[in-house]
Parts: sequence; C-alpha cells; structure tokens
Amino acid sequence: MSNLLAIDFKRTETLSMTKALSDYISTSYAEHPDTYQDDFRVLDELRADIVNLEPHQNALNRLLKYHAQLVFISSKFPIDTGIEFPWALVNSTDKKMNSFRNMYYERACICFNIGAMYSQLGTNENRNSAEGLKRAYSYFQNAAGSFQHLRDTIIPELRIAPTVDISTAALTVYVQLMLAQAQECFWQKGALDQIKDGLISKLAGKVADYYEAALEGATHSSMSSLFTSSWTSHMQAKALHFNAVSQYRKSCECISQNKYGEEIARLQIAERLVNQGLSQRELRDTVTNDLKSLQKAIHKNLSRAEKDNDIIYLEPIPAEATLATIGRADMSKPTLIPEISNPVPLMNEHNMLLGVPLFSRLVPFAVHQAASVYTERKERIVKEDIGGKFDELTGVCYSQMQALNLPGALQAMEQPVGLPPSLLSHIDEIHAEGGVRGLHDMMETVRTLSRQNSAILDEIFEALQQEADEDEVMRQRFQGRWNRPTSASLTVAFMEQGRKHRETLETARKSDLIVKNKLEALMTTWGRSLELLSSGRAEVERAVPNTTSAPGSSDPEIVDDLKMLLEEVDQMIKARRIKLEEIKRIADEDDIGPALVSITNKLTANSSAVKIEPAHFEALFQEQLKKYDGYKRLVKGETATQDELLEAIQETNKAFVASRRSNAMVHQREKALQNLDAAFQKYKGILANFKEGIQFHRDFEKILVRLRDNCRDYFFARKMEAKDYLR
Repeated sequence: MSNLLAIDFKRTETLSMTKALSDYISTSYAEHPDTYQDDFRVLDELRADIVNLEPHQNALNRLLKYHAQLVFISSKFPIDTGIEFPWALVNSTDKKMNSFRNMYYERACICFNIGAMYSQLGTNENRNSAEGLKRAYSYFQNAAGSFQHLRDTIIPELRIAPTVDISTAALTVYVQLMLAQAQECFWQKGALDQIKDGLISKLAGKVADYYEAALEGATHSSMSSLFTSSWTSHMQAKALHFNAVSQYRKSCECISQNKYGEEIARLQIAERLVNQGLSQRELRDTVTNDLKSLQKAIHKNLSRAEKDNDIIYLEPIPAEATLATIGRADMSKPTLIPEISNPVPLMNEHNMLLGVPLFSRLVPFAVHQAASVYTERKERIVKEDIGGKFDELTGVCYSQMQALNLPGALQAMEQPVGLPPSLLSHIDEIHAEGGVRGLHDMMETVRTLSRQNSAILDEIFEALQQEADEDEVMRQRFQGRWNRPTSASLTVAFMEQGRKHRETLETARKSDLIVKNKLEALMTTWGRSLELLSSGRAEVERAVPNTTSAPGSSDPEIVDDLKMLLEEVDQMIKARRIKLEEIKRIADEDDIGPALVSITNKLTANSSAVKIEPAHFEALFQEQLKKYDGYKRLVKGETATQDELLEAIQETNKAFVASRRSNAMVHQREKALQNLDAAFQKYKGILANFKEGIQFHRDFEKILVRLRDNCRDYFFARKMEAKDYLR
C-alpha cells in the first residue's frame, strides 16, 4: 500500500439531460429542439462515461471533456433547467445521493473527481524512479490546482450550500494535502539526487508544514464526518516524520560546519519527533516502516555523535529554544491546466482532447436575457414614446373637433338627407365588432381570463406549499434520517417567479378595472349613441333628422377650405396609423442577437470564466435604440403640425359659422351626426383596450401554465425521492 493518500471519487448515477434541455430550448428560445438531437446524444454519452471511473489517463480525459462541455453550456442554459444531478458524498458507503437541480453543482462534483483522479494517478506512480517521481509530483500539483479552482471559482457561484465534501473547509484540506504530497515527491527526488543536506532539510520542513496545515483543517469539528481517524493519524505522523527529517538533515549539515553540540541537539529533537510519529494509531505499514527506517538512522547518528562529543569535542549541547529556525524551500504550488480553467477557447480551436463545443449554434443564455431587456426597452419606446404620443395627439384632435361640432355641421349642410359615407362606414365597423354587446362580452372575457390566470397561480403556490408541508412532516417524523435538501432551498426560483407573476397579474387587474370604469363612463355619456350605431344603418337613418334643403353659405370657398382642412385631419391620422405600423414592423425585425453574440464572443475570447451580464451590453443598447430617435422627433413634428392645422380649422370654422344660415332642424341634424361620430371614436379607443387586455391574459396564461407544469414535475420528483428515502 502506498505511503501517500489518494482521494476517492464521488459516486453518481446515470441520467439523461435530453428531455429537460429540449423542453427548455422549445419554451425559452423559440427554437425547435430537434436541431440539437446530435448535441443531446453526445452530452448524454459524455455524462454516462464519467459514472464508472478508474484511475487512468483515459478516464481523466473523459472527465476533462465533460467538464469543458459543462463550462460551455453554462453560458447557454440557466443554472436550473429542471435536471436533478445525484452525487454521493465522497467515502460514502450507503446508497444515499444528494441531488440538486443545479448545473454548477454537477460541474463542482466533476471538478472534484478531476482532483481525485489526479491524486490517484499520483499515488499509483512508481516513485522509485526519477521519472515516476516527476510524474507523481506533477499529478499532485494538478490535484491541488483542481481543488483550489473548485474552492475559489466554482463554489462561490453555486447558489446553494455545498455538501460537506466540497465545502470551502474540506477543499482547503485537500489542497494542503496534495501540496504536501507533491512537496514530498520533490523532497524524495532531492534525496535520490543526493543534494546538500541543508537544502534537503528545508524541503522536508515544508513537507511538514503542508501536512500540519492539512491536519489542522481535517481535525476541525465540522470535518469530523469526512476525515477519518486513520487519515488524521496519517497526516499527524507525516508531519512529525518530516519535521524529524528536517532536524536530521540539519544535524548532518552541522557535522560539516563543526557544530557538534548543535548536531546532537537536533538529533535529539528528531528522535523525539519520530517516536511521537510511531505512537500514532491506524497507520499504514508503509508509513510505519518509513518512520522506523528514519528512527534507525537517527539512533545510529545520535549514538555516534554523543560518543564523539563525550570523548573528543566536549561541546555543550544547546537548548532547543536557542536553536536557529530551519528555513523552508517551497517547491510545490497548485497547478491548473487550461483545459480546466479556460476550456472554451481550446474547444473553439478544435482541441483534440476536449472536442468541439456542443449547442454552439444556440444563443447563450446571457444573450437571451440581454435580448429580452433590449426588447422590453424597444417595445416601451414604440408603445409609449411613439404610439402613446400619437394616441394622445389624436385624442386632442378629436376633442377639439367635437367642441367645434365638426364634421357634423359640415355633413349636415352638404347632405341634408340620409347618412354621410363616413358614418355608414362607422356603423358597419361597429356592427362587425359586435356593437355594445361585443364590448360587454370582451369585458367578461377579460374578467374570465384574469380569474383563470389567478387560479393557475393559486395552484402553483398551493402545490409548492403542499410539498413543503409534507417534507416538514417527514422531517419532524424521521429527524436526522430525513436529511435531504429542504423545500425552501429548492423552490427559491419557483417562488420568486410566482411572486413576480402575482405582481404582474395585480397590475393587469388594476388596468382591467380602469378599462371597465372607462366602459361604464362611456355608456353613461355615449350609451344611447353607441346603441344606435350598433342597431344598423336603417335605425340610424331613421333617428338622424333630415332637412328639406341644405342651408346655404354666402361663401362657398369657406366650405371648400373647411372640407380641405378636415380631409387633412383624416389624412394626418391615417398617416399616423400607417407610420406606427411601419415602426412596429421595424421593431419586430430589429434583431440585436448577432451583435450580442459578437460582443459575447469578444468578452469570452481569452477566458470562458468571464461572467456575462446584461450590463455588458448597455453601450450596445444605447447605440441600437438611437434608430428610434428619429421617430421620437417625428412625434414632436406631428405636435407642431397638428397645432397649426387645428388653429387653421378654428379660424375657418369661425368664418363658416358666421356665413351660414341655419335653423333648428339643421342644428338637430348637426348635433346628431356629431354625437355619432364622437361616440364611434370613443368606441374605437375602448375596443383597442379590451383587445389588448385579452391578448395579454392569453399570452400570460401560457407563461403561467409552463411554470405550473414545472412545479408539478418538481412535486412529482420530490414524491418519488421521498419514497426512495422510506425504502
């Protein structure tokens, strides 16, 4: 058996990631997952290849290859895609697995096994040859580098409490232990090469330092379940052994410096230390034999030195406290290969070991998030800064026209009998939309959809609460045996999404209430006109008064001018609708994805460890959104144009009113036509509100159903897990 320690592999079980990742791609990326069938297959094969490991270079290569793919796909998928990754504690003999829906947990366990693999390769080397010592020395430094990378880089991003074997404290012990064994290999190589005793002494002293550091961490109360007494005894014996070696070799140097008293003092210290080492229990035979061999050499030298000093040198033996501290020669350091620290650039260069990155065509998850941020800002500009401003302007225009009794007065004068073509068009449009009954039906549809969405949210929270309650009952019932992760630790993302969706739904309810109140106000003020418009052409024609003849105007040019100005209003509002549709089309085609990917590639060109955040793209957002600045300026231009047009209409209308001859019947017809036109405009506004509300609730329902299904899957998985615990 080796006189060095090898760290066992963490055990896992076979699993497939295909379904979860496929579902995530189809729901979150709007891509067809069949495009990535080969990627799914390869990823599952890589996962299967790391389940059963043996200490061999080929197995190490499999771990490195799978780890590299995990690093790459972490930029494509969120940390939780619904996959439960099962891993047993290192050294665990039972069947219990610690499972987390956390891709970083999977990566952490793989990185741990890479470190364990290096440790086993190191202990398996033949250290009786110089080449074997060099390889073992390198393997142990690689192991230390892997554990240090896991501790300092991966664990801080884990977002869950790590299991005890991958805790910061445990990994620190592993780092120190691997450095101790690397330093021991270097010391052994120095001894074989017969380098000077002074340097050998310093090398041995550093070996002891590393073992002492490992022992200090391993004997902490929090580590008692992880590091057995045989391991801590081993570390203690090794620390004593190499402190004894350091003193022994320093005593050999003292001979050449004629320091015979100091030689004896250091040999006495070495003898005491080696005896303490031999008193440790549960030591391997190889470790005991090393100590006995050293004890024999020390005893031989001490007997000779004491005899020579008593007869020849007669030097006083200095007290231990007066001896100079032996220096240290540190020749070991954590070594991290780029295949672990930064594998993505190597994969992009088609590295033979790591292979090509899977899902390379899939937009990175951070890019997806950034694209969502950009889309929200873009839509807000189009909806509020442009479309909203257009609606405000149009509302102001219709309001002022209504105050001037236009176009009713002009229509009544030009067409004393029957209905104007524009009013006939309004009647047909309202009839096609279902009239007033249609508005009430739409309001009821909005209310129904809102209730359904609220019920889905209730189902989500009830399912999560039910699972948490059941878990707590079992936890109280079985106490320490029920030590799987708590529901609260696993449902953070679900609860957060649920709360956000609840806030969104509450905001939507308030908006729905505003629209409902608008409908009630509309029916109070314009109800009779809307009911009439909804009844059809014949009813409207019977209701609108006719005049026997058109009232004349002393100046036909004024009438023509007013007609021309009203036509300009119609054209202006029509142009706004067309322009807004054009802007919406441009916004729909505004794909920032390629630019986001380009920036991401630049950010990660030199290091895959760079954490991509939406903030990295802020400058790009600002630049890309400038394309909408021209449309914002267009809104300002429209304001000025409308103000000028309304001012001209007011002046012309004054002349029109002053020049015409009117009577009571004409006035009634004007008012009737004007009221019907105004009612139609109000109807159109609230109709758009209801359509928007219905569309929102239907889209929102899809989001909620997806979350509910994910929660149900989680609930079912926890039930199955609970059954396994009870077996």
